Amino acid sequence: MEILCRVTATGLVPMYDSDYDEKQRLSEGETVLCTIRKPRNYEFHKKFFALVRLTFDNLPERLVRMLNIHSEESMLDNLKLDLGLYEIIWHARRPVIKLGSISFAKMDESEFQKFYNRCIDLVLTNYLRGNTRQEILDEIERFK
Repeated sequence: MEILCRVTATGLVPMYDSDYDEKQRLSEGETVLCTIRKPRNYEFHKKFFALVRLTFDNLPERLVRMLNIHSEESMLDNLKLDLGLYEIIWHARRPVIKLGSISFAKMDESEFQKFYNRCIDLVLTNYLRGNTRQEILDEIERFK
């Protein structure tokens, strides 16, 4: 069972009638295991992809050639690799890099916020040097 709740001074309160109905199936005094995750904000997700597009569109030509980045998807893959969002699995005795997911199901809002902020730092350090954080943030707002 998964329900969406709002935090209040008196505890967690179901957000919607369907969530309330699900909560009603629990008995008072019953022990339950809860997983707390902040749902992702779609607008924030769009800001991240604006950062990816902005970085790709302004990538110096020498980095395009050196890193073989020729699409927004390969730009995203490079960001994930640089931030260590991958695992190495062995297939037929060879290491294979499996990139991590940033899907709504895999990262909650706080995890995604950390990833987003680390990406901005990485872009400023490795890809678009000479820009300030505020310039990047302002451009993202115009870009999305």
